[in-house]
Amino acid sequence: MSPHLSATTLTGPSWFWFATRGLGVVTLILLTGTVVLGIGTARRWSGRESPTFFLAVVHRNLSLLAVLVAGAHVVTTVLDPFAHITLRDALVPFGAAYRPVWLGLGVVAGELVAALVVTSLLRHRLGPPLWRLVHWSAYASWPLAVLHSLGTGSDVRSPWLLGVAGACTAAVLMAVGERVLSGRLQTLPVRVAAGAAALVLVYAGTTWTLEGPIQADWAVRAGTPAADLRQAGPLHPGPGGFSDPLTGVMVRGADGNTQLALRDTADTSLTLAVRSAGPGETLPVVTVARAGRILCVAPARATGSLYAVCGKTRIVIALFGGPVSVGTGNVAGRIDTSGSLG
Repeated sequence: MSPHLSATTLTGPSWFWFATRGLGVVTLILLTGTVVLGIGTARRWSGRESPTFFLAVVHRNLSLLAVLVAGAHVVTTVLDPFAHITLRDALVPFGAAYRPVWLGLGVVAGELVAALVVTSLLRHRLGPPLWRLVHWSAYASWPLAVLHSLGTGSDVRSPWLLGVAGACTAAVLMAVGERVLSGRLQTLPVRVAAGAAALVLVYAGTTWTLEGPIQADWAVRAGTPAADLRQAGPLHPGPGGFSDPLTGVMVRGADGNTQLALRDTADTSLTLAVRSAGPGETLPVVTVARAGRILCVAPARATGSLYAVCGKTRIVIALFGGPVSVGTGNVAGRIDTSGSLG
């Protein structure tokens, strides 16, 4: 990176990126509520001040809200420039270049919920058998949504997201458990089998999460496009250091200065900010953050690349294509570290 880079106030990722993350989490929570209320409707839960039909109305309206929020999640995902997900990718499962399996599971989950809402609105025309078939198959949308959230989410290693996923799983398990323990004697074998299957799925999902999404190299294993990883070198070599590809934007501000924003494409919760020396400073400053939490703010020596020390970890940031000139557009690069960050 050229030492003549004139500014370094880092703009963050596109607001679509933040919006799609938030909407995705809200969708998962709404789907969880839909599943729990659906089980409650089937069990005819009711309270002293809430008749059974009220629960059914809430269940239907919550399902509709889940579809609307999921639709907003899809729109912001398509508009976000990071993953280059097209409208076709959002409608046709398993065809995207970006993490196709885990993105595809989200597409299937969304379409199942949409089918649930549409068939519920047309229930009197479709007849009970077809409606019931679609209704029960739509419950598969919830585990698919969980896998999608963990498989594609950039916050999967954050405690708060794991907490949300764990709370949603616990809520569904409690509802399923109540359903298994209640009912007629004739249906006991089916209910026990369903409960056992639920426990097996939870165990398998937990094991998969520990061995997959929360691992540092999950972005590559999940199917992040090779084009985003080219020239990146080996991912996370050695016991602590790593070498990851970067992508970002460089824009010219209203004051004529250039601003640069970069994000680690292998660990998308990691962002880098670079700003030029301010009053009383002699060197550019690099700000390293993970999931919005600042890890360090350190001066950087600029030669052919940027060199800084974050805590006890040495960082080298290089951009592809040689020295950076003042301009506007997308940029790509690489971060090499001597140890872990955060």
